[in-house]
Amino acid sequence: MMDKMKTGCSLRPPAEGVEFGIGKGRLEEDDNQLLSLSYVVLLICQNGSAEFEVNFRSYQMQKDDFLVLYDDSIASVSNRSSDFSCSYYLIERSIASDIAYGLPNELFLFLSRHPFFKADERTIRFLSVWEKMTAFIYEEPLQYQRTILVNQFQNLFLWLSHKAAGFDISEKNDYSRQEALCWKFWELIFLHCRHQREVSFYAGLLNVTPYYLSQLTKRFFNDAPKTLIDRQVILEIKKQLMQPKRSMQQIAHDLEFADASYLSKYFKRHTGLGPTEYRKKIS
Repeated sequence: MMDKMKTGCSLRPPAEGVEFGIGKGRLEEDDNQLLSLSYVVLLICQNGSAEFEVNFRSYQMQKDDFLVLYDDSIASVSNRSSDFSCSYYLIERSIASDIAYGLPNELFLFLSRHPFFKADERTIRFLSVWEKMTAFIYEEPLQYQRTILVNQFQNLFLWLSHKAAGFDISEKNDYSRQEALCWKFWELIFLHCRHQREVSFYAGLLNVTPYYLSQLTKRFFNDAPKTLIDRQVILEIKKQLMQPKRSMQQIAHDLEFADASYLSKYFKRHTGLGPTEYRKKIS
């Protein structure tokens, strides 16, 4: 479900169940206070300047600069110029997981430490086209609006991945052992989730206990290991459900579920929809 945002509101969706929102304003309601954030927030400065403090680091944001925030970011804004305004894109967890599917893991590692981008000329051109297209898609009552928006944000993050390459986004030497272990767990999920859904399997590969792994993922990812595994499995199921000729029996066999009935119950428990309902929704 999508909904339009009001200028000057907190950076959260306006209602329960709303996955995505767009807004523009000065963020004045949150002056000198911590921002209340959606699961992912993208900010693009349109005019003027302002100072953002994110996780105890200050960033001077000017026209066309770009900032990525998460729901656990400690963020505030101050020292706005009289002409300051920014556009913001609010992404909730349910649609964020679909956007993240297939994106390079190293990008999320990079953004967790480097959320701020100074725009160069080519990025300014890209963002101008991207924002116009995103607004058009958002305002049109399209049958596949959600899918198109997911693709649109994947394009944006892939562009950021390309721009971040100059910073060596795979560099991990300055990360703690605990944080590096968490990102290794994330990579292992992508490699093995089609066939392994138990936390103990991944803990074994990492040579840690399931309890220790749970403590780390809750600290760095704000989620339990099982939640992260299940989220990726659901994305794999959705990917296969998008292929009309794939039967439930084939999908269950491919993802090593006991049978189609068990897969259906698993999918509905995590999404609120049965596989057949989901197929009708996206068709």
